[in-house]
Amino acid sequence: MIGRTFRGLMAATVLVAAVSTAAEAQMSSSPRFGIKAGVAMPLGDFGDVAGLGIHAGAHLGMPLGTGNWGLRFDADYGRYAGEGIVDNVTQLGGVANVILNVQTESAWKPYLLAGLGYYNTKVEIGGGSGDDSNMAFNVGAGYNFTMGSSNLFTELRFLSIQTDGDALNAFPIVIGLRF
Repeated sequence: MIGRTFRGLMAATVLVAAVSTAAEAQMSSSPRFGIKAGVAMPLGDFGDVAGLGIHAGAHLGMPLGTGNWGLRFDADYGRYAGEGIVDNVTQLGGVANVILNVQTESAWKPYLLAGLGYYNTKVEIGGGSGDDSNMAFNVGAGYNFTMGSSNLFTELRFLSIQTDGDALNAFPIVIGLRF
């Protein structure tokens, strides 16, 4: 109980700090909205009970000042087909990310990201279900690129949801559109 309360307080602290920093950054630059969809491969023990899943979401991002740094707030949905006794696994959550844009002369603009968040996981087993909410972290990399007048991106991340038992680790790979 104390561990769960501590994790909740840590998540709230990180999100409040990120939101107040984002509010300062928003004054000097405009935010960008994005949508994404792709697949997610469960890893480790999670991969033993779940198969390949879908991963979709939306985000709001903004640069921090005039440098290469930015903030991005992601809302994610994932659904995995169960294997064995598990029917389905559904995850819904969000992450506050710090972004580092790597400067290149190429049309493909790479970036790195890392963040903390909170996810709810629902597991369906034999007609019944249970759910749990936990802290999470992710690290990843992506590319921004344009096709015609569209601002696109592709991204891969390592996502780890910290449960009381083994962590639920997955590798989402997505493509998206930014407005």
